[in-house]
Amino acid sequence: MNRSTHSVHLPLIFVWVFCIILICGNKATAQKYAFAHYDIEDGLIQSQVNRLYQDNTHRLWIATLGGVSRFDGHDYYNISKTTGLPNNFVYEIYGDKKGTVWLGTNMGLSSIKDQKVYNYPIPADVKKTWVTHIAEEQSGVIWMVMGNHLYKAINNRMHRVQMPDSLNYSVSCIVADKTGSLYVSFIDKGIYKLENGKWVLYAPFTGEIRSAYVFKMQFDRFDSKKLYLLAPRGLFIAIDKQVSRYQNKDVDANAGPLMSFVQDYDDNLWLGTQRGAYFVSKQKTIHFTGGNGLTNNAVSDIYCDNDHNVWLGTNGSGMFRYEGAGHVIYDESQGINVNQVVMSMAHDKSNNILLGTAGGGIMKYSKGVLSKLWQPSMGPGISIIQSLFIDKDKNVWIGADHGGIWKYDGTSFKLISGTETRSINFITVDSDNTMWIATPQGCYYYENNEMTYLQGLTSFTSAIIPCGKDSILIGSQEGVKLVVNKKIVPGFKLGRLNASAILCIMQYKDKILIGTDDRGLFIWDKHNKLQNYAVKDGFKANSIYSLVTDNNGVIWVGTGRGINRLTIKPGSMECKVQQAGTSKDLVVEANQNAALYDDGKVFFGTTKGIIVFNTNIEPLPEKSPHVLIQGVKLFLDGNKGTQSIDEDPGANIKLSASQNHLVISFQGVYLKNPDEVTYQYKLTGLDDQFCWPVKSNTVDYPSLPPGKYTFEVKALSPEEKISSKTAVLKFEIVPPFYQKTIFRVLGLVFLVLLGFVIQYFLHQHQISKKQALETLKREEKQKLRQQTAEDFHDDLGNKLTRITVLSDVLSTKLDKDKIDQKNLVEQIRQNATALYNGTKDILWALDPKSDNLYETLMHVKETGIEMFQDVNIDFNFDGITESFNVVKLPMEYSRNITMIFKELLTNVLKHADAQNVEVSLEQPDKARLIIRITDDGNGYDENKAKRGHGLVNIRSRASRIGAQFKIGSTGEKGTTAELQVKLNAKM
Repeated sequence: MNRSTHSVHLPLIFVWVFCIILICGNKATAQKYAFAHYDIEDGLIQSQVNRLYQDNTHRLWIATLGGVSRFDGHDYYNISKTTGLPNNFVYEIYGDKKGTVWLGTNMGLSSIKDQKVYNYPIPADVKKTWVTHIAEEQSGVIWMVMGNHLYKAINNRMHRVQMPDSLNYSVSCIVADKTGSLYVSFIDKGIYKLENGKWVLYAPFTGEIRSAYVFKMQFDRFDSKKLYLLAPRGLFIAIDKQVSRYQNKDVDANAGPLMSFVQDYDDNLWLGTQRGAYFVSKQKTIHFTGGNGLTNNAVSDIYCDNDHNVWLGTNGSGMFRYEGAGHVIYDESQGINVNQVVMSMAHDKSNNILLGTAGGGIMKYSKGVLSKLWQPSMGPGISIIQSLFIDKDKNVWIGADHGGIWKYDGTSFKLISGTETRSINFITVDSDNTMWIATPQGCYYYENNEMTYLQGLTSFTSAIIPCGKDSILIGSQEGVKLVVNKKIVPGFKLGRLNASAILCIMQYKDKILIGTDDRGLFIWDKHNKLQNYAVKDGFKANSIYSLVTDNNGVIWVGTGRGINRLTIKPGSMECKVQQAGTSKDLVVEANQNAALYDDGKVFFGTTKGIIVFNTNIEPLPEKSPHVLIQGVKLFLDGNKGTQSIDEDPGANIKLSASQNHLVISFQGVYLKNPDEVTYQYKLTGLDDQFCWPVKSNTVDYPSLPPGKYTFEVKALSPEEKISSKTAVLKFEIVPPFYQKTIFRVLGLVFLVLLGFVIQYFLHQHQISKKQALETLKREEKQKLRQQTAEDFHDDLGNKLTRITVLSDVLSTKLDKDKIDQKNLVEQIRQNATALYNGTKDILWALDPKSDNLYETLMHVKETGIEMFQDVNIDFNFDGITESFNVVKLPMEYSRNITMIFKELLTNVLKHADAQNVEVSLEQPDKARLIIRITDDGNGYDENKAKRGHGLVNIRSRASRIGAQFKIGSTGEKGTTAELQVKLNAKM
């Protein structure tokens, strides 16, 4: 935080408020440990966490009483009853080897695969439906504990496991070891292992463990023979078929009922209780509560993920992630004033650390304890301590806002005369023991008990550093000023720093480090080289407020948004910027020149209290992120919007030539510090190498040429650890048809054949004309047939009718005794009638409407009905449908078919002496039709038939139309004749 906020622009009434709001207590002994907090305001679906689990994509699943959340470091994907779960109470989460996530709910078992939820049906006889534990055996079968009974998930159903009579006990929990062997805890009985389908005793319950309810089991990470058993009344260890209590006096005496347990990768034990959690290492035991950084709520689950992060799920406070012992925080809850602003730091004579606060005077830090040292009552500005400095005589000089300079000799505080109303930003001394004071109005130096104004500098100053026997550098709002022999050196310019506001300056070996308000950190060496490092290089902000060096030569940098560590490569200007704290909650604004190193610890004064970093503890080991392809989006032609590709990123995706504008999104899952993940990617087929690390997790390819591509992306942690696997997306953009080789060949062939095609079309045109002429002729023939039939019917029919009528008239006029004449007239009438009936068949055949199968068959039917209506013979013809209308027949077909069956029906009438005649149809396929006539008469005698001409005519007519004719008898009586006709039309 910049001094100008207090020194120049702070209203007087606000200053008085600082003095009124003071801390009542004198001491605070606790410190805040580093935990990152995640709750409903961050996106968590509900604050009561039951279980935590990390899947094979390194994303964290959180089971709550309001559903389940999947957390990737940035966003939460929430699933509840409204989106498919059977119940919002989720007690258990487990991920199998295939990537399926299993959920134990209050209403049975559910699974999630590819963001699709499947709920397992609950057996009808089950009353207790809550699933509390899930495990996978070596074969891949999922086991669970539901209502204190064992079940297996097989073929999308839950099946209860039948236990032997000797194990007729309730089940409390189940676990699988690294090999996939199952271990089950039977209440009041013991731990049993499933071996070759049989339950073998692993550890019997005797003594105090017999009455304990074991609700969690975990194998030791470093000793596979050791199994931890968690019960409300304590932690037990099963080894060599013996169960014993884990002894820890602090936990045993104070913890109360235990609720959760985990062993981390450093062999530390974590125990969740109804009030916070215990951390147990070989050196110490710490009870984490709300007073030192965690929560006072119950810790319902503790989980150590594959990246070695320890997560704590709570009952009402969401979840926390432990940040390690690398830093602790002292803030309002530990005694810093209510504004939590620590503006300056220095040692006192006893090597305690003094803290200048904004409104709370001076506090003292000694062996981890904060206490009030000095709260002046002379005016409000005096309580705002902006600068602290200890001289070679161990006197502490205090610079206050509008309160002047005070001297503290270890026993009393004395105001320096002549400085009463001045605002002091910074105090230091040069090699001659002259004191230099930075103020909002310029710079002063104090010697021989007198304050002297440095001529030529009137701007706001906030940093001073001696750089030689008679030289100092002053940081001001107008850049860096050089002072030699107490005079400003005119014309001194330090490159790009002339227009920058300087917030802090520090000498490091043969280099000068200069922090600015908006341009990051500058390093100036003895060769007058100037190198700049900023946010782009890893700093949390471009405003650099404070600098300090630790015992390891590491430079600690306080910025406007947190703390960084800086190491300079010896003999060069090359630097490496690293994180100093990875907590998402450690976003603080450091205060100007408020940094101090003391005995392996670096102290930073911030707007949120003090942050203390332990320089002797290495930061938690960095793990590499896990990278995955999130999605592919296509931009459609003509501003038609976008389209997402839902195919498996592992598959080869084929795209058309118009689908060549792609946006690929990816993600590096890094739960510890997701905002600092960077990416390197390349598109094989377009790029030769991976790009430089970038923070953007999308890449836009606006106009890719056709070809085969492989997109590869790697994720890098803040410490530049590269993801162990590279996410790959393969796709192919198919060239447009006109760019394909086959198209060019076909084009050439097309040109060669074009002449033939033109000739062909000319020829076809001639054929079409000829066909049109033939069609016209055919139509004329049809008209002629129609007209002939009509004229023939009208003319011949009338004349034959007249002959018949005249014959009847003549017959009536002849005398009865003229028998010969009457018989002759009767023969004339009968012949005329027969001739008329015969002309009907000819007229029917001439009519163009008869040229289809339906009309032909109907004519045969009508002929049969007419022929047998006056005799004692039953005639039947079924099976004729309207669908036969579409089968067109040439005139000779219809004529010959009718004549064949007329001859057959006449033979039946004359010779068969039948009682029943039946005509039937059979169509084996679309190209054939069988017309069959059957009677129950005298039967067919082939020898006699050969002497007649009727069958000869029938076979001749069948041959004309390409049909096949068969006739025969199956016994002594009855005859069957059939005609098989070829149909060329499509029915």
